[in-house]
Amino acid sequence: MLGVRLLLILVGVFLVITLLGYTINRDARWLRFAGLGLKGGLALAILIMLAYLVERLVMVL
Repeated sequence: MLGVRLLLILVGVFLVITLLGYTINRDARWLRFAGLGLKGGLALAILIMLAYLVERLVMVL
């Protein structure tokens, strides 16, 4: 669970940095970069949580 928390924190920091870049430059590429980072980070978090769930299910059986 620590890995999921760290991943979400890193994705949050990444989003803040990209949105600050957008506010400074007003370039749409920053928003696209932020969207890709958000999607990638959430996908990785879901995969880690699914692996954790499978591990817990195997331990129960």
